[in-house]
Amino acid sequence: MVCRHEILSPYEWNWAESIDRVLRSKLKKIPSLYAVNVRVKAALCKRNYVSLRTHFESEARRRGVFYDEADVPAQVRRLLAGRRINSEPVSKGQLRIIYVGTDLGQDLGGIIQALKRFGEVILFECEPGRYGQTPKRITKDRAMNNGRQLIRLIEQATNKRPIHAVIGQMWGLTMDSAALQKVRGMGIVVVNISMDDRHAFRGRRTYRGWSGTSGLIGAIDLACTAAKECCLWYRVEGCPAIYLPEASDPELYGSSSEEKCYDVCFVGKNYGVRSEIVRAIEKDGVEVTCYGKDWPNGRVAVEDLPGLFTRSRIVLGIGTIGHCTDFYALKMRDFDGPMSGSLYLAHDNPDLYDLYEVGSEIVTYRTPDECADKVVYYLNHSNEANIIAKAGRARAVKEHTWEKRFEWTFKVLGLLL
Repeated sequence: MVCRHEILSPYEWNWAESIDRVLRSKLKKIPSLYAVNVRVKAALCKRNYVSLRTHFESEARRRGVFYDEADVPAQVRRLLAGRRINSEPVSKGQLRIIYVGTDLGQDLGGIIQALKRFGEVILFECEPGRYGQTPKRITKDRAMNNGRQLIRLIEQATNKRPIHAVIGQMWGLTMDSAALQKVRGMGIVVVNISMDDRHAFRGRRTYRGWSGTSGLIGAIDLACTAAKECCLWYRVEGCPAIYLPEASDPELYGSSSEEKCYDVCFVGKNYGVRSEIVRAIEKDGVEVTCYGKDWPNGRVAVEDLPGLFTRSRIVLGIGTIGHCTDFYALKMRDFDGPMSGSLYLAHDNPDLYDLYEVGSEIVTYRTPDECADKVVYYLNHSNEANIIAKAGRARAVKEHTWEKRFEWTFKVLGLLL
């Protein structure tokens, strides 16, 4: 049972978001209180994750449920057959896809380009001219608004020929599950991509369900999660899921041979341990070129990002979640960095060991000081750095492209020949 004060209505949710923004702004002006707040948030984030993982692993054992990726295509077929969807697979380039994105800068980093190689892609707008699921002014119920917009878009798009799939990065907070159910009732496959399941699987309890990605379970046909252990979580909840880490695009990143003019670059919002790591590097006399919200340079234009990475000797990756210092998730930079052909130096996230040969394709660090030491070492050993960077690029091109990720996804769904 959930207590009444834990269930937020759309009005209460927006009020809570506003209060949270104000409090965060004020806390940053009081360093001692801000430090305490950061530690508490980090502890709660890890505690929530451990609690969820323990719950789902225990529930899986109790019910005799296990996860087998090889069985997922059959699970999807049974799910679609139950809805009497028996669409014939088509050739690459013949699909019609609606993509429900979040951040245009991120999604133009290879996601949208890759989807277009499989056919026509129609981009979702929460309001005319506004990409993604966040309107200029947060509505009293963003999810309901987006659901209505999605149905409207599909009705317009199907005037030409059928839509095969709706694919998005959606949460219970941003997309109405009832609308997705209606989409499925039209014979359209619904897929959700989650890059943040370790800390955004449940979220808060609202009057309509969980605000996180789990709030859409029951309204989607396939979950694509960047956290391998979360595949079991979806399986326990009865939702087919595949492990789908982020990826990159070799035509965008590393396709030029521009001269290196930056020692180290980092791209991402300035929060958590990020400024501490940058300060540790700069203390050793190495300049770090930073772009993103709350850095002096601000955000980098999406079209300039690949060139920035290519012109950097070292691309810095910071893999922590929120304000944590020892809790990690995969990031887009874990793929764009190596793909750029520059040396990629990232947090020692255990996930990376399944994707790269650490030490020979990418380099990792555990602490800000170790990061700074490795930056200095590889700047002074450029031949060694270049060998690792070249190997990292080769691995990324071979295995970690968005095109390969989506080809696997569409085959699991039975949509692609």
